[in-house]
Amino acid sequence: MIRHLLLVCLMIHCTVADPKSGTGAVPVPPLPKQKWLTLHGDEPFVVANGGFSGLYPPQTDIAFRQSIVFGKGGTVLLCDLHMSRDGHGFCLSQLNLQNTTNAADAFPSRKKTYIVNGKELQGWFALDFTSDEMFDKLIVTQSIFSRTDLFDFSPPYPTDLFLEENRKAILWINAEYATFYNQHKLSLVDHIKQLLEIRKDISYISSPEIGFLKSMGPVVHGLKTKLMFKFPTDRNALEPTTNEPYASLLTKLSMIKTFAAGIVVPREYIWPVSKARYLETSTNLVADAHKQGIEVFAYGFANDNFLPHNYSYDLQREYLRFVDNSQFAVDGVVTDFPTSASMAVACLAGSKNASRRVPTLIISANGANGDYPGSTDLAYQKAVDDGADIIDCSVQMTKDRVAFCLPSVDLIPTTTAAGPFMSRAAKVDSIQSSMGIFSFDLTWDEILSLKPQMFSEFNGDMIRDPARKNVGKFVTLSEFLEFAKAKAVPGVLINVENAAYLAANKGLDIVGAVTTALSNATLDKQSTQKVLIMSGESSVLDKFKDIPTYQKVLHIKKQVEFVTNETALEIKKHADAVFLHKHSLYTQFRGEGFTLNFTNLIERMHWANISVYAGTVLNEFQDIYMDYSSDPYMLIHNLIYYGADGIITQYPGTANAYTRNLCTGNLESYRIPNIKPGDVIKFALDPKEVAEYKPPPPVHLETKDFVTPPLPPVAAISKDDDKGSASKSTSNDTNAPSSSPPPEQAKAPNSATVSTINVVTLFFATMLGLVTLL
Repeated sequence: MIRHLLLVCLMIHCTVADPKSGTGAVPVPPLPKQKWLTLHGDEPFVVANGGFSGLYPPQTDIAFRQSIVFGKGGTVLLCDLHMSRDGHGFCLSQLNLQNTTNAADAFPSRKKTYIVNGKELQGWFALDFTSDEMFDKLIVTQSIFSRTDLFDFSPPYPTDLFLEENRKAILWINAEYATFYNQHKLSLVDHIKQLLEIRKDISYISSPEIGFLKSMGPVVHGLKTKLMFKFPTDRNALEPTTNEPYASLLTKLSMIKTFAAGIVVPREYIWPVSKARYLETSTNLVADAHKQGIEVFAYGFANDNFLPHNYSYDLQREYLRFVDNSQFAVDGVVTDFPTSASMAVACLAGSKNASRRVPTLIISANGANGDYPGSTDLAYQKAVDDGADIIDCSVQMTKDRVAFCLPSVDLIPTTTAAGPFMSRAAKVDSIQSSMGIFSFDLTWDEILSLKPQMFSEFNGDMIRDPARKNVGKFVTLSEFLEFAKAKAVPGVLINVENAAYLAANKGLDIVGAVTTALSNATLDKQSTQKVLIMSGESSVLDKFKDIPTYQKVLHIKKQVEFVTNETALEIKKHADAVFLHKHSLYTQFRGEGFTLNFTNLIERMHWANISVYAGTVLNEFQDIYMDYSSDPYMLIHNLIYYGADGIITQYPGTANAYTRNLCTGNLESYRIPNIKPGDVIKFALDPKEVAEYKPPPPVHLETKDFVTPPLPPVAAISKDDDKGSASKSTSNDTNAPSSSPPPEQAKAPNSATVSTINVVTLFFATMLGLVTLL
């Protein structure tokens, strides 16, 4: 009961809190009612599959309640009906309880084998337990093992209690295995008749069995309940009543209309996906069904799916593909994450051409690095197209003094240098702990002989678009600045690192190269376009203090949790803004992927009149706290709501789409939840469990982390001729040297410890020491 009261409090907090004035949200009048391409022209339904099952164990009390808390008004709660031995109904996500409950541990001797729809299935089944055994001895567990098990404490949820405790909600009963239960003298039809005595307004009843739906017809006659024919993921499976493949039944929509008001299909039935994970042309299923007067609901939506590459891991783009395209809209989406689906339907649909409502700065991280190899011409063009306010160049220097843009001074992760220039691999402790092939050991012509390479913090199923792995061209700093001027972007960010090492050890003046390039582009003599100079070294920022139009940004690379007033004031001496890693803004609960509290960094920085840019925001769900539904939109919303002045992201299109959402400033719309750090943990877990957790002492930000000695003079180091390559080029050149083929034999650098290694050794050494790139 206490937990239920807390959940009600959380509901109040999330649904009535007004946006803070500091967020800059623009108040707007209520929007006219949107026209939808659904069957009846109504807004598509959001159906919570087993409740908020992406976060909590599915089909449990807490999962259903949290769906109401975080979903938009009218969110439908879907219960999968299963039967106990004594004829009681329970909401359980699977027929086999082995992966959804602790049945194997609680009743190790109850393992059984049954024939289900013609196939042998072994495990634990509800029909082998009494309702008392199920409610008293079993707990429901998260059925997808990649999701958290932190909330695995709820017993199975009886269906009559499900109806009684959700009297104001729209309810859906899904009855998957009517024939199986009939074989064991248990009737889903009879049980649903009893449920309809409790609530006659069950909105939907679905099943993949035609015989069951036809039997339900007379039962729901005169009620508003809609019968829905559900198709399985396997099109070749046989429907139990007709013994026909579901693929064949899909062509018989007029026949389906005789016993069902709608169909429920896997989302791939509508937007097929190739084996290489690319979208194919949509089918005509929705249009054909609507012509027959049949509603279409799509299922299988989850924020932690491995999405087709077309979506750039932006899960909202998938929802919008189904509800907000110019050809059709499904009548509802069945999802494990009702918050994200609610945002898609209520806030993002119809917003493509809307003006911004959240005036935060969107700063690219190496251009649109999530879509193209970072810092290439294509990445920058995509960032501009996607609405970035500030595009960025992380400046690197070549051996022959050409300043160019690349995410890292180490060429291995973001170029194909590991092949032709393996012999140039070196260990430079002041830069990184692992071996690398560094830009300052190659000439510009040698750089041009390489290809850019898509880099991601994730591999395997989370790999970024392989079709774009090596596309695009390298860009000099001068070319980058000319591009920014030509596109009239609001501003540029120039990231300068390793200045002291380059000056003292390589005779390269990276600060001078940046200063000259900005001057040649006349960006030092105007205020139309913002110029942000970023570095993790105070001595670099100090070199630009005499140009008042430049904003100096201190990159705090260390993950910290606390800053004193004195340290904040010391930062203010060198910088106007800070770039803080998003994980420095929160403390975590036991390393479980949930936030616990705010750190004091935003508060202290703002106290010292320092702007805060938070990042780097990625779309990949594995990089986002589960508090925020593994949804980058939710993370961006809460970063801005709680004080971030700008978002640094590899996917500027996602941030831009969020700023145009139609819910911000519209008091009559769905409210995107303002989730304080620790909300989920504090409201879902036993308060004693949270109180007993003692987080480690906070890591303090200290002046030694960013205050660096004055830059050394540029050493007079002679340069090798490199067989007449581009050694005569200087950082002032505006025309890049022409490309040349890879050299037959590359020379080792003079001033670093060099080791010749094979491909495998280099790869693993690099991966061990590779830091997350901006």
